[in-house]
Amino acid sequence: MEPAAAVASRARRLSVTTMAILVGLALNLALCVRRVGDDRGAAAFVGVSHLNLLLLFVAIRSFELSPPGSLARGRARLAVWLLTTTLTAAFTWKIGAVLPLSFAILAWVMAAGTVLAGVFLLFVHDDK
Repeated sequence: MEPAAAVASRARRLSVTTMAILVGLALNLALCVRRVGDDRGAAAFVGVSHLNLLLLFVAIRSFELSPPGSLARGRARLAVWLLTTTLTAAFTWKIGAVLPLSFAILAWVMAAGTVLAGVFLLFVHDDK
């Protein structure tokens, strides 16, 4: 049986898959910024979206590593919900701008459903 310190140390290291995802995200960010060129609004949207996604990965990792019922787990749960909600709202705002009104309303209704489902699953249903 391994000591608890060794298991905790291994749990905190990033896997090869995680590193590959982070490198892919960085490459995607570079390509997106290059593609938008001089459009500062689009570059800001891409940058903020990627930063939000990176923070979401950190919050999910924190949630997974924190002990059940702890204050840290509750804070990580809240961070995960807030970050997913802001990503959902940002992308719905972007696509809603190019859709006809009826489809934009449908997109916002679906986004609201997703956010409410997140509240139910993360806070109401909890670990039951």
